[in-house]
Amino acid sequence: MTPAAWADTGEVLPGLDEVADLHYLDLPASAAAPGTAPLLLLHGFAGSVADWDAVAPALAADRRVVAYDHRGHGGSGKSGDRSAYTFDLLDADLESFAARVLPGPVDLVGHSMGGVVALRYALAHPERVRSLVLVSTAPKPAAAPFVRLLFKALNVVVARKGLDPLLRLVQRLVKVPDGATPEERARLERQGAALAAMDPAAFVALSRGIRTYPSLRGRLADVTCPVLVLNGARDTGLRRSARTFLRRMPHAELAVIRGAGHNPQTERADAWLEAVREHLTRDPTKPPTEQPTSSP
Repeated sequence: MTPAAWADTGEVLPGLDEVADLHYLDLPASAAAPGTAPLLLLHGFAGSVADWDAVAPALAADRRVVAYDHRGHGGSGKSGDRSAYTFDLLDADLESFAARVLPGPVDLVGHSMGGVVALRYALAHPERVRSLVLVSTAPKPAAAPFVRLLFKALNVVVARKGLDPLLRLVQRLVKVPDGATPEERARLERQGAALAAMDPAAFVALSRGIRTYPSLRGRLADVTCPVLVLNGARDTGLRRSARTFLRRMPHAELAVIRGAGHNPQTERADAWLEAVREHLTRDPTKPPTEQPTSSP
């Protein structure tokens, strides 16, 4: 299945109580072995299901693949109320979604903010997570002075003028490569459209949440399922976080993708897929080992 065809499978799961309406994509396996767990993908801050366009169809060759837009993002519900965007409510969305769409154990993949939500879910519901992939994720709030100042400045702009100034900045900074394929161009267009659709209230509230959520460092030893920590080599700000995961999680492995930054699933999709596939076939009874860094 092509990324465009994957994008056309979207549905909306209606909200319940405090749970938001969630737009999701559900791709059945082409040929799954009996007992293969489904794969649930959680995108990062200001992202969408389009962030998985380059990898989801390939992963669905042998397993069901599901992804949804977080509240306030992409095609999911938007309230315009900053109080509706907290990590606790992101947790509630995931719990409700999994219970209704994927009631059995899943292999759970989270990118950046989505990795924090995935980690919190694995700690709260270890029986529902067969394995965990943490892509460009940190176990504690963003504390680097540059990051905090950047978010504060962006929040002021978005709170006053909406997302248009940010969109114009992204369009200037992120250029379509000259040799981009039609599929790559379509993916970038879908990602841009998803950012344009983000609720400004979600941008402001969740960017604050990224800097203030309770640290999970002291609880990492409680994650007993196999874990793949997957970072881009250029994402140097997360190297210390990777070491923390490896040191404190009993079954964690590390894969570093050369030539990639914070979004290795789009920047180096082939290398990302290789690392994730190896993780999904890993024998949980064997001790973890550090995966080799991908080739350039």
